[in-house]
Amino acid sequence: MKSRIGAIACASLLLVSACGSGDSDDATGNGGDGGPKLVYFMAPNTTPTRYIQQDGPAFEKAIKALDPSVEVKFVNAGGDSNQQLAQANAAIAAGAKALVVVAADPNTSAGLLQQAELANVPVIGYENPPVKGKLYAQVIFDPEKVGEQQATYFAEQVTSGKLGAKPVKVARQYGNKGDVYTTQMLAGQNKVIDPLIQSGDIQVVCEDYIKDWAPDNATKATEQCLTRTQNGVGAFFGFYDGITAGIIAALKDKNLKTPVYGGQNPELTGLQYMLTGDQQDNVLKAFSVEAEGAAKIALAAVNGEQPPADLVKDTIDNGAMQVPTAKLESTLIHLEDGKDPGDAVQKAVDLGIFTWAQICVGPAEGTETCKTRNK
Repeated sequence: MKSRIGAIACASLLLVSACGSGDSDDATGNGGDGGPKLVYFMAPNTTPTRYIQQDGPAFEKAIKALDPSVEVKFVNAGGDSNQQLAQANAAIAAGAKALVVVAADPNTSAGLLQQAELANVPVIGYENPPVKGKLYAQVIFDPEKVGEQQATYFAEQVTSGKLGAKPVKVARQYGNKGDVYTTQMLAGQNKVIDPLIQSGDIQVVCEDYIKDWAPDNATKATEQCLTRTQNGVGAFFGFYDGITAGIIAALKDKNLKTPVYGGQNPELTGLQYMLTGDQQDNVLKAFSVEAEGAAKIALAAVNGEQPPADLVKDTIDNGAMQVPTAKLESTLIHLEDGKDPGDAVQKAVDLGIFTWAQICVGPAEGTETCKTRNK
């Protein structure tokens, strides 16, 4: 068991303390056995980078502030749903009182939820949650709203004429097919985009689901699209910074300046490419806020309580149940003609997502913004 967990653990905190004892199980089956309060944070992959670099550490910090006796362990599935299932089984065998899960592949995540339910271990979905099974609760930045935010800004560029004569030839790239986040984000985008397609303002010349949301897969899809259209794309409209980074890589390889929209879930590349002008927008998410929410929900689960009502106010159908859900607010930023792109990116810094020192490396290092703000 140690070999299965330890090889992919990105951090672990080895503090263990006894919980209060009781004669009967609590509402979740976890509060009365006298064992340690052991919680696992299960990351899906190394892409997006946020779960290892930001969300995981922020979750641990938040839950330790709420209850120092909780032991937090981290595992990373490496993009493999079977590996994540094995990790969940190992965590359950180790005595986990709750699992906080970003699904490696929601399409094949039902087995993980089934095993947790059989063991009476509550699962908290995080951002891109497992589906088609029992969840105690989940916390997400409202994906439908994120999609609407992206599409509203993109539609403004189309209708204003900034992207040229209509119909604007648009290549669209979505997230991993079947993911809850992909499905709901696409629904949000389409609320705004479909009328423009029907009116003839937009012509979709390529559309692809990007497996695992991976930049390399986005690059391949972009290359194929450019070949099919003979570089006849007026704008690329993506789903997330890793995807837009993959698009930009393919465009740079062909020395094309096609505008790229649809950043979100900010990574350093997305903010850096905004400073260089290669990416037009981003939807910011305060990762620490989501981690703090998950910590509160996880602790309630461990203690046999209901999800905190001040946080968990909505529900989402995951194919098996209406999951109690905490929906968080996101913020759109975008470039503006004649203005320093640093004005937009500053909002990401203000939210504590990244520092200027982190942003001002790689492609952004030599920009005027970094020369003036990274001091």
